[in-house]
Amino acid sequence: MEWSAVLFDRDGTLIVDKHYLGDPAGVELIPGTGEALGRLRRRGVKTVVISNQSGIGRGYFPESGWHACEKRLGELLAPFGAGLDDERFCPHAPEQSCSCRKPDVGMWESLKAARGLDEGRCAMVGDKVEDLLFGANAGLAAAVLVLTGKGEASARKLGLDVDGIVQRGFVPVEAELPGARRAGTRLFAAPDVRAAVDGLLTLSLPEA
Repeated sequence: MEWSAVLFDRDGTLIVDKHYLGDPAGVELIPGTGEALGRLRRRGVKTVVISNQSGIGRGYFPESGWHACEKRLGELLAPFGAGLDDERFCPHAPEQSCSCRKPDVGMWESLKAARGLDEGRCAMVGDKVEDLLFGANAGLAAAVLVLTGKGEASARKLGLDVDGIVQRGFVPVEAELPGARRAGTRLFAAPDVRAAVDGLLTLSLPEA
């Protein structure tokens, strides 16, 4: 059985983390991103951005800046036969105590309702521990930590062997996720999005 959707963090995962990016001129693909998302599209797997954007809530840039950056991201993905099928973003600052900021699952619940997605056929890919927690809290089949962006620091925070991840390309993670509300999500680590997608496409999903 095939994946129905792979959810991606944006900054530090798909594009270079420019820290509160609200200017489309700053959108820069991390190498391998276009090829990876193009491969998913050819397999019929939906690709979705799930992103915390506290810069909006903090007043660093307007919501229109997010949309302009997403448009530019789509333009950069197009030559690879890739694109985004949907997006969800949390515009709130952490102190606003919303239910949509990762690792809470408000963005997943909205996406699931709109798209009719099955947790057992979806995965999350991101560069922060919060992305793994989001995947676990949503009950997704898998969550992958990539070493780009803040990923290397996140891996070390979890006590992972960064050199081993780079050498092996896609590795299972045996780590406790403090605060995870659900169990059963398979955890992995990979050097980047291309390696994450390659790894996910080798996994067998249980039949419904």
